Amino acid sequence: MAIQTYGTVLKNVRIKSSYFLMEIDCPSIANETRPGQFLMLQISENTHPLLRRPFSIYKSYPTWHSEKRKKGHLFLLYKKVGKGTEKMTFFLKGEKVNLIGPLGNGFTLPPLPSPAPSILIGGGVGMAALASLGQALHSGELYLFIGGKTKEDILCEGDFLTGKSANLFIATEDGSRGKKGMVVDLFRDEIKRFNINLPYHVYICGPEGMLKAVSKIIKSNVWNVQVSIEARMGCGFGACWGCVVKTRDAEIPYHRVCKDGPVFPLSEIVWD
Repeated sequence: MAIQTYGTVLKNVRIKSSYFLMEIDCPSIANETRPGQFLMLQISENTHPLLRRPFSIYKSYPTWHSEKRKKGHLFLLYKKVGKGTEKMTFFLKGEKVNLIGPLGNGFTLPPLPSPAPSILIGGGVGMAALASLGQALHSGELYLFIGGKTKEDILCEGDFLTGKSANLFIATEDGSRGKKGMVVDLFRDEIKRFNINLPYHVYICGPEGMLKAVSKIIKSNVWNVQVSIEARMGCGFGACWGCVVKTRDAEIPYHRVCKDGPVFPLSEIVWD
């Protein structure tokens, strides 16, 4: 259940290029977070900027976690792209931040035991939504596809490679790392290695164009494909209907990304 509360900034550092990592002490949200959920963060107590900003919860450590130094802590991985996120880069250690979360439905994990491999596809800050999922997966082999404009946009690979049987594929648009091109093109080139008749679990996070492109590549009817949709959100809990996606639901065709998502079965989305 989502709550509105205050957390305390413990760390807020630039990790590379325009990407920053913020650690927040907030046990009430950390205890309830599932992979793929997000929170709404209040940037300022005045009217500029007015709206909260949505951020995937990169990592969360409940109060019963074995890592004592991280118990009750949340981690946000964000990119400085506008006035709101630029203001966030100046949040200092000890500063209080107003949060609403955890929000959204999150990913559905494979049933246990599940030897079927998992495929994760994302890029840039979209990897933040997949990182906690990667740590929670207990299925068999893992295939990870990461994309970005440059090598500076390749994030989170270490979160998946530690203690995992992971196969890593990287694409950058400028060719500075991995294969030159889009991560969707890389996945298209490599899909031949996967058996369309095996029940793979596929998780994708990215902008609508990327998700639409991947939907045209995956032809299997037995793959379990879930997509986390990136969208602009006004409130974060479904009141404003400002972030909708068209689905195959005959009664209510438009679903709210923040309330009904952000994770949806790929088969339910209608791409215009």
